[in-house]
Amino acid sequence: MINRRSVRVKTMQALYAFQSSDTQSTNDFEQYLIKSIQSVKEQYLFILLYIREIANYVEQDAHIKAKKYIQTEKDKQFSTKLLSNTFVQYLNHNEEFQNEIKKSNTQLLINVDEVRKFYKKFSETAAYKSYLQNESEFNIDEDQKIIAFLFNNVLLEDEHFLEIIEEFFINWNDDALLVVDAVREAIKKSKNELALHIGKQNVKSKIDELTKFGKDLFFNVVHKKEEYIGLIEPKLKNWETDRLAMLDVLILRMALSEFIDFPSIPVKVTMNEYLDIAREYSTSKSKDFINGVLDKIMQELKAKNQLNKTGRGLL
Repeated sequence: MINRRSVRVKTMQALYAFQSSDTQSTNDFEQYLIKSIQSVKEQYLFILLYIREIANYVEQDAHIKAKKYIQTEKDKQFSTKLLSNTFVQYLNHNEEFQNEIKKSNTQLLINVDEVRKFYKKFSETAAYKSYLQNESEFNIDEDQKIIAFLFNNVLLEDEHFLEIIEEFFINWNDDALLVVDAVREAIKKSKNELALHIGKQNVKSKIDELTKFGKDLFFNVVHKKEEYIGLIEPKLKNWETDRLAMLDVLILRMALSEFIDFPSIPVKVTMNEYLDIAREYSTSKSKDFINGVLDKIMQELKAKNQLNKTGRGLL
């Protein structure tokens, strides 16, 4: 659901905000970083809840049609098959999912009018009509396909739905790929039960581990600034760091922190990750510049036996 690449980007953003501020206190920015990491889970829950609420709107639609004084033939033949969809049933009855929704207050973000609009759009698609006409019920493959269609072809292709997510979750643009993949995996792997994964100890431990990684990285870059700058400036050919793009210097400092203070992270992984981040978030020339500086520092640290890598970090 979340990985170190995502945490590096979030840490970079928190550091940039801190560096751009006038305050000397890091508390607000550290809290922002922690919240940003945790928000990946909240986005995941929000989308699953939206899928559930759209599916459950079938019951409301059936009630409206049943109350009509004059019912059309289409009203009389209205199908509530979606309510018995296996994945929808999992979302409705899985205790872990209910608890996570309650803890995160995600339900408060759901707008019934918006749900109705998305349901109407979904119910008018050829894929949904075909699903209703298929007489087989409790077919896990068919149930998963229609939910995947709702997610991929209705919600993700609707600009208004994406605007809703962006309004509630400011990190959506950075987290979208991770969250979308996690939702797709939940739909695909929910065979005999809801494959939520959030409550599994390995996922909880992973989120805790990544939160600590982000906090430690943030702390090092802030509090070991002079040490890192001392390694960077001799490699700049008479340029001082205050004349460089602030983001490039931050990326260099983050990479140096991983070189020196994170023994389990291989140097090659650090290099590749920050070059990718520089290419995506900084200027067109930043990648080559950062690569050159990091390579020189890496060779220097290696010669001085200061790359204290252990375990996986030796790979």
